[in-house]
Amino acid sequence: MAQNLTCPDICPATAKPPEEEKLYPAAGASRGPENPHASPYVPGCIRPPEPKVYPPGAPPRYLPQPTDSTSGDILGMGPIGPWAAGHVDWTPQAGMTGVRPVVDKYSITRYSTGEWRKHNEFVLTPRATDKAKAVEAKTRKDISDAFNAMDNKQAETNKKLDYRVKELARWKKEVEKALDAMIKEIDVLDDERARLKGACRILNLPEMISRECLELRTHRYEPDLVRDDAEQELIKEVAIVGEIRRVFNTTLAEVETQMCMNKSAKSALEFDWSDKMVSLKLDRKNLTLTPESNLLLNHPGVARWPENASTYDYWEHYCRESIRNCDEVRDKSAKLRQFLSSTIVNGSRDMKLQADRTNAALAETVAATEELCEKLEENLKDNLQTIANVENLIDYLKDSLRKSNDRARLVMTRLHGRNYERPGVENCRDDAQYNLIAEAKFIKETCESLNDKTREAETVRSELMKYRGELEKEIACKRKSLNIDKDRCARVRALMPKPEEFAGG
Repeated sequence: MAQNLTCPDICPATAKPPEEEKLYPAAGASRGPENPHASPYVPGCIRPPEPKVYPPGAPPRYLPQPTDSTSGDILGMGPIGPWAAGHVDWTPQAGMTGVRPVVDKYSITRYSTGEWRKHNEFVLTPRATDKAKAVEAKTRKDISDAFNAMDNKQAETNKKLDYRVKELARWKKEVEKALDAMIKEIDVLDDERARLKGACRILNLPEMISRECLELRTHRYEPDLVRDDAEQELIKEVAIVGEIRRVFNTTLAEVETQMCMNKSAKSALEFDWSDKMVSLKLDRKNLTLTPESNLLLNHPGVARWPENASTYDYWEHYCRESIRNCDEVRDKSAKLRQFLSSTIVNGSRDMKLQADRTNAALAETVAATEELCEKLEENLKDNLQTIANVENLIDYLKDSLRKSNDRARLVMTRLHGRNYERPGVENCRDDAQYNLIAEAKFIKETCESLNDKTREAETVRSELMKYRGELEKEIACKRKSLNIDKDRCARVRALMPKPEEFAGG
């Protein structure tokens, strides 16, 4: 039997008949009746209202009824419009796109009647009444216990405040005692500082005296500008004054520093005393306060430790250390006062001893200068006599030189006549000519010798005059030195202060 191998999809003999072409409605065209489940409207189908019957014992109409459905009301649509097309879904997905309630131009249908009644029951149910009663009973008991505990805490706090007030009062008295002692020490040290300043002012006088003497001795003439014993002692006196001033200034600086330390310790004690007074006054006030006081205010955020709060152990340590530091500063100030007094006494004694040494050196220098001045005056007298003799000799030499010049002119006149007035052969070199020439030569040599002797005598006289000037200068220099050392320095040094003046300030 032959098999049919043709393809029904290709062969036209066996192909299926063509399907009818589907027609789709145009955009905006009606797709059919709006409510396909409703029957068409028939006149006379509207009935009068039927009263709703609730079972006996049913709750009020605004509360859930036994006949309510839990899945929502199915609102069917009748043939009479207008109505919202579609079906309202009351499931949890009702708010999602595609299953929302259909909204028309009159209203939106959201909840069913059963849900509305259930909501009314939820609102009217008093859920917190029993809880409120239990909370009230427990709260009253807790409040009573809390007030009893607060009374106990307040009594304990008052006891601690009373102990704190007594302790503050004790430390305040200790600080007052230390403060009184420091005030007395500051007053005594201030008196000693005034005495030291007075000694420093008095010290200017011996320094000015010594420098005045040195300045006066610089006015001596050149030969007497010598660094003798008196000069050395004066320089040493100025140096001792400078050293004493340095010690005084150093001591004064230490006194100033100590005074600052004393005042700082006093200020610290005063601040400590002031703080303790404020704290004592505040704690006494706090001790008198009660819950019925009329000065009570709200201060939020005070129930915490302040940033600058210290511990109780540190407070006790600070109180002890404050008084101990004050005692140490006061002891150091007392030792400095003792050193200050000894410095003034020793410095004034050294000044007196050095002044005596300087006066002795000046007296010795004055005695030696007086002896030298007498010797210089004797030499001046001898020099003046020698100068007179040399001047007489010079006059004699000048007279002799004039006589020699007269003889020289005589010889030159004879030679001139014989050389230029004798005629011819008569102008011969005879013995007379030779003697005249020899005489002229001798006279010339004699004049030159006399000139040399005159110049030598003049030189000796000038040296004698120079020596005379030197002697006179030396005598004036010595007299100037005697005037400075014996008169002016003595008058100035008579004003040298005594050690009692230094000690008195």
